[in-house]
Amino acid sequence: MQHFTLNGTLFLAFANYHGDINKYKTTSMIYKMDKSSGSFTLYQTLQTRGSRRLEYFSIADKHFLAVVNHYDGAYLLESVIYQWNGKLFVVFQKIATKGATDLTFFAINSDNYLAVANYHDGSTHSTKSVIYKWSGVKFNKFQEIATEGALGCKAFVISNDTFIAFANYYNSQQKYSVMSTVFKWSSGHFVKLQSLQTYGAVNVNSFDVNVHTFLAFANHYSGSKLNIGSFIYKWDGTKFVIFQSIPTHGAYVWHPFVISGQTFLGVANYHGDVQKSSTKSGGDRGAGDREKRGREVYGRREKRGREVGFPRWREAGEKGKNYATLRNISQSKKCKGAGAKKHRAGTGIKGYGKREV
Repeated sequence: MQHFTLNGTLFLAFANYHGDINKYKTTSMIYKMDKSSGSFTLYQTLQTRGSRRLEYFSIADKHFLAVVNHYDGAYLLESVIYQWNGKLFVVFQKIATKGATDLTFFAINSDNYLAVANYHDGSTHSTKSVIYKWSGVKFNKFQEIATEGALGCKAFVISNDTFIAFANYYNSQQKYSVMSTVFKWSSGHFVKLQSLQTYGAVNVNSFDVNVHTFLAFANHYSGSKLNIGSFIYKWDGTKFVIFQSIPTHGAYVWHPFVISGQTFLGVANYHGDVQKSSTKSGGDRGAGDREKRGREVYGRREKRGREVGFPRWREAGEKGKNYATLRNISQSKKCKGAGAKKHRAGTGIKGYGKREV
């Protein structure tokens, strides 16, 4: 979901992945704030194919909405950049993508770029994500970045240096223990800075607290568990180091925000390994039974996840519960045991559960 303002009017845009009738060939939607009623009304629909993400951005006086098309029975699709014509978003440019999952717009000096995370090319997760550069009239391919089933990307700036991080989900060698990667702009292109341990990462986000920069990775699946720690890394001046591991349940996305000067970090959890009674909704036995069945199917589909791709086998648990956790991190202190070794099962990092106060 993206929110943006055009000519003083607030819009909300939603990327829809799958529908009951048209399946992956469903429409994504743009809503407009009706100032007289104070509510959002449907303003425009966009034809999309298993879309997972969209990004609003502007260049000079031009306004764009880029939408990644991930899957419609095949991964090799065209994703679409729309341009605002004063009344509607119309097709501006199509770019060839490979199971595209995320995108991020950023500027370096006076140049504008759009990075697209590619997940699968139809045969392998070891495919390249692509950075496009604005030529003044369209986006041209600028650089390819080696990624491993990338499901998220985020560009950010530290002390005038530009970085881009990719959340890698899976490859055939390391499986779900594949590392995610950070690249730094140097001499006119991005070069790899470091690899960071993640487990089936599906999202990465950056945020600042005072003068410190952090990267939050949503660890979704270790290969055997969904209830695993998601990792927060902190910039130490030359590289990112582990700062904290936060317990999550099939984490899907991190969202930082600030209220009254305090920084919060929200995480959307998708599904847990075991649903205890305290997490079930008010005595809905039917919902509990559906959860159980969902987990059983989820387990079966996980075994063939490499063939059908993360977004498809993930659907099997859609009857399960979603959870959200908000954590106030404005007073966070570095965790104890920063050099402790990893759990064998990839469920977290020992020593990070306790924090100095």
